[in-house]
Amino acid sequence: MISAASPIRWTFSSAAASALVMGVQLAVLSRFLSASQLGLSALALMILGVAALISDFGIGRILIKEQGDLGPLRTSLYSLELALGVGVWIVIWTSASALSRYYAAPELAPLLRLGSICLLIIPIGHQFYSLLSRDLLFKTLAIIEIVSSMVGLAIAIVAAVRNEGAYAPIWGWAATLSIKYLLIAFVGWRQYPLALAWKVRGLLPHLKFGLYATAENTVSYVSTNIDYLIIGFYLGPQELGYYVLAYQVATFAPQKIAPILARVAFPIFARQQTNASLLRAGYLEFSQLATVLTLPLLAGLLITAPLLVQVVFGVAWERSTPVVQLLTIFGVGRMVVIPSVPLLLAKGRADFAFVSGALYTLTSFFVFLLIVDMGLEAIAGVFAAISCCHAVCMLFLMRWAIGLDIWTYLQSIKTTLAATFLMSVAAYLVVTQAAVSVQPLGRLLAAILIGGVVYATYMAIADRRVALLVQGLFYRPLRAE
Repeated sequence: MISAASPIRWTFSSAAASALVMGVQLAVLSRFLSASQLGLSALALMILGVAALISDFGIGRILIKEQGDLGPLRTSLYSLELALGVGVWIVIWTSASALSRYYAAPELAPLLRLGSICLLIIPIGHQFYSLLSRDLLFKTLAIIEIVSSMVGLAIAIVAAVRNEGAYAPIWGWAATLSIKYLLIAFVGWRQYPLALAWKVRGLLPHLKFGLYATAENTVSYVSTNIDYLIIGFYLGPQELGYYVLAYQVATFAPQKIAPILARVAFPIFARQQTNASLLRAGYLEFSQLATVLTLPLLAGLLITAPLLVQVVFGVAWERSTPVVQLLTIFGVGRMVVIPSVPLLLAKGRADFAFVSGALYTLTSFFVFLLIVDMGLEAIAGVFAAISCCHAVCMLFLMRWAIGLDIWTYLQSIKTTLAATFLMSVAAYLVVTQAAVSVQPLGRLLAAILIGGVVYATYMAIADRRVALLVQGLFYRPLRAE
């Protein structure tokens, strides 16, 4: 089996920096932006995110799946992506006013037009991003992503301090992506020069796969943001702002860890796509990593949410606390699904990935419409239940795809489940203890420290192999027992 240690280590470094940037940006911006401004910027970023996915058209996944050099076909795909970027930019620019009227938010149109400039820049480097990922050159990507995210953070904070309001997150997002893809293009043009020739014959099968991959990717993105769309329309930007903060905090771990594992898993699974036993082993390894890195963070957040919101974001955001706690359960469902879509794509079943995602999205959409008037807590609770049901369905789909037994899956994560339970008990006792008077900040830090020590100690004693697996992400390669 191809080792995932080095690729994940570098991707983990990039994601750790990105997570730090995201946390600092959210904490700082929450002190300068109102709930309405945060909700408005989130709505704009959600729309721009969908536009960016459509302009990709699955071309990156085509290059990773095919492995070999496509020659003139790659030039044709590059030209197509540039054209799609221009086309989608025109659509966003011209429809911005209509979208702002639809959401009864006049400020939305200029936000969309500002952010849409990125749609012209992303295609310049996106193909090279996919080629670097295919060849597992994640060190290069990690350095570029760390630099671009730091610059984006600085720009967002400066904009917030200058009272730019909802424009601050848009400036940060646009700067991060523009710098990232221009730097990748600078590296990629030298390493993967394009042939000065175009080829149309043989392009159709790739475009068919790309269409399904784009549809799946878009459906997956919309499904995780369908709550934003409905809350923004029915409850308004202020309620959306409270929900956005809760969602960003509660899904912090799966949001950052999922792209790490998915980005590395897809090219590795693609190289093993004809060997079911290797795919099973790889799926279990990536599932273990997803669980061991994500589950304790979600459980800890569920317990410490009241203290965390009060200390980090301030009492003005306490409305978000119960929503944070409910959405941690949603995060558990997303955690289980993390390796499933890359595996289906590697086996060429983008159609299955699309259908499962579409059913999940449609279910969420219609249920949300029924319960949106009940408030944010009801939406968060239903979203958590749907996410967990989707996770169970994806596990049964893995049984069909690679012959994975559900009991084998549960056995592979049993140590993490036990460690998380013990950690949760320890953290809960610290949070609820009344014998000693401690300030909220001290109580929060104590719960994190004690819970973390309990979790790490149990994992190191009970399953040394998994402990070494995680240790390998930081400073040395994985080694077998």
